[in-house]
Amino acid sequence: MSAFIRLIWSRTYRYLTLFLLVLTSTLLQAHESSTAYLNLEPLSSSNTAYKAKYELSLRDLALLINIDANQDRQVSWAEVKSQTTFIEQLIAAQVTLAAGDQSCQATSFAPLAINTRGGFNYLYTEFELGCAAPISELNYQVLSGIDANHRLILTQAGSELPVQVLTVGQTSLGAGTDAGWFSTATNFLKSGIHHLLIGWDHLLFLFVLLIPAVYVRKQKQLVAVAKPRAAMLEVFWIATSFTLAHSITLSLAALGNVSIPARFIESFIALSIAFAALNNLVPMLRVRAVYLAFVFGLIHGFGFANVLVDLPLATSARVLALLSFNIGIELGQLLFIALVFPIALLLRHTRFYKSVIFYMGSLVSIAIALWWFFERIM
Repeated sequence: MSAFIRLIWSRTYRYLTLFLLVLTSTLLQAHESSTAYLNLEPLSSSNTAYKAKYELSLRDLALLINIDANQDRQVSWAEVKSQTTFIEQLIAAQVTLAAGDQSCQATSFAPLAINTRGGFNYLYTEFELGCAAPISELNYQVLSGIDANHRLILTQAGSELPVQVLTVGQTSLGAGTDAGWFSTATNFLKSGIHHLLIGWDHLLFLFVLLIPAVYVRKQKQLVAVAKPRAAMLEVFWIATSFTLAHSITLSLAALGNVSIPARFIESFIALSIAFAALNNLVPMLRVRAVYLAFVFGLIHGFGFANVLVDLPLATSARVLALLSFNIGIELGQLLFIALVFPIALLLRHTRFYKSVIFYMGSLVSIAIALWWFFERIM
């Protein structure tokens, strides 16, 4: 029986190690979460003609169209303008709106322009839509199959739900039965959960903080906690500290009190992961993980706020969106902890957990975080 158990354990060890290697490859190739913007304004009282304004970051556009023809890694305005026809065809084909079973026709494209949001350059275009009736459906396919993290922020003047955060796919835009405030709260609650669970950098940061929670250091040695209660309390304080910290900066950024370019925030988030993982291996700061969670949580809060910046909402609606989005982030965070922490508790006495999950996991996290840092800062 003991030989059979050793055989099962050795195979499990290999499969989990292989899983970590595959996960590493996926994380290294992960594209930063991106956001596009679509604004619809009725041009007539019958709501059959609309002016549409669409913005897509150049880094996302480069995944769809070759806008660096000379391959010098510097995109010029002339290179973007040379692709005007393809860009208009792309938008007309992948940002489609319909009235009932009839598609609206995109016409009268205005000259392309460049806008700046959060430190990134965005392609800006305006066009008109002719519809047989008021718009009832949007089929958004930009970056479909390329970036699962991509989202669209849709604003509709005069709509019951003026702002929506949408993922790729088909969405009904017809008037709902829910009250406007309830629809806004539900939409941003879902967006908060989605933002946390698809945010590889935020999840990796939580991971490197959680994996040492089942250990205590005694004479420079890692010793598994005897009772789960101590580890559970540590995780509780880590989660609470991280929540408090990112709620502060998320609120400041979303309400427009503080503005830091997203490029620098994303780079510092990557560094925070690398530092926390390195601190697991070589304790440089003799402090509990709860303090690291608070300090670095302040940085992560600015990253969460990118979804809420520049939304055309009144103060009351913005506060509601902020509160709902923050609650969604906490629910996503709790779900991740509920999946990861019981495994840590179960395996904390094993050599596999210490050598593969803790040591190798921390080393891999450092490598991934540094890769992200240089990719983002450059």
